[in-house]
Amino acid sequence: MTSGSNRPEPALGERLRELEAPETPGSTERMDQMFSKVKTECDQSDRSLSGFLRSRSTATRRMLVLSVFATLALVGWFAFPLVGDQARTIQWAVSLVSFCVLILLAMFMVTRPVHLPALPRWQSLCLVCIALGATVVAALWPHPAAQAATHEHVGNVMAGACMGVGLLLGVPVYALLRLVDRGNAFGSLVAAAAAGVAGNFVLKAHCAVPGTSHELLGHASVAVLFVVGLGLVHRFVGAK
Repeated sequence: MTSGSNRPEPALGERLRELEAPETPGSTERMDQMFSKVKTECDQSDRSLSGFLRSRSTATRRMLVLSVFATLALVGWFAFPLVGDQARTIQWAVSLVSFCVLILLAMFMVTRPVHLPALPRWQSLCLVCIALGATVVAALWPHPAAQAATHEHVGNVMAGACMGVGLLLGVPVYALLRLVDRGNAFGSLVAAAAAGVAGNFVLKAHCAVPGTSHELLGHASVAVLFVVGLGLVHRFVGAK
């Protein structure tokens, strides 16, 4: 009968030492150089605006985004005249509330903490599709008879002006969401959809030109252009 022993074999330590990778000359210097390079890149990133914002906590980034959005909304709401009383229907109010909810959802998705599991990509795509659909539905809702009495050709002429204004208004929203984004999947696409919805919110609240064709060409097209021009291009071309 043999007795067991917990002592390792005498040759085991020697065998393990033989398996260890030999230390190449200059490896310590290379590691120091790599560490210095990474530290320099991190310091440079922290000094930039995007690096500073992305290094903030999730609560801080969300409060910053909400503060900027609220400031822009208040300034736009009181600085420019709203649509006439006859245009302030239930559908008009529902459109504005829906746009606000979609912008908030986009903000929460973009600023999601990195320590949490990443959201499924289909959720981002669903939000983008819902945002585009909401702008189209808001454009298709019928206008009150008193407002619809305006000549249709006036709406067609003003469609280009509304499109330009909506694109300009959406740029700050897109830029801010991209600055606080830490690399979420489809983050650029979600930010582009939020920018398009923000432009539609302002146009819906202040544009007094009636007509479905006007709103499709001048309002809903803003969201489509943002998603195609800033979301897809930034993701696929920028990734190369």
